[in-house]
Amino acid sequence: MTLTDIKDYLKAHIKCDNWYAGKIDAKQEYCIGVFPTQPPAPVVPIGGLKNKSYATKSVSVLVHWGKQASPAEAKAQEIFSLLFGQNPAIAGHETIKLDFRTSEPVGIGTDDLGVYEYVINFVIYYKKEG
Repeated sequence: MTLTDIKDYLKAHIKCDNWYAGKIDAKQEYCIGVFPTQPPAPVVPIGGLKNKSYATKSVSVLVHWGKQASPAEAKAQEIFSLLFGQNPAIAGHETIKLDFRTSEPVGIGTDDLGVYEYVINFVIYYKKEG
């Protein structure tokens, strides 16, 4: 599973004209980016890696959304609500669990141009192929 897979899944469900994986174009007043974040500690199951049935992908979604706080928070909450408590299929991968790091999107203030930003951090646990 790649950042682009996750971006494409979100793009299919959330209205936004400017989507990015691994970066954003901060000149765009409205955009959403999907970034890697620190993963959980690796786990080797009893019996070795051949017995591991899942993999993880740690993700941070950055919502860079206009110069008014309320619409920015609403867009971040829309993404959070799409994912929280769900086990979506992403790029053909069956998810087992989405483990959110916080109970809601986290506002991180504004950028240098006054655009409000929110982050949503979570770990995707998904079934390994083969």
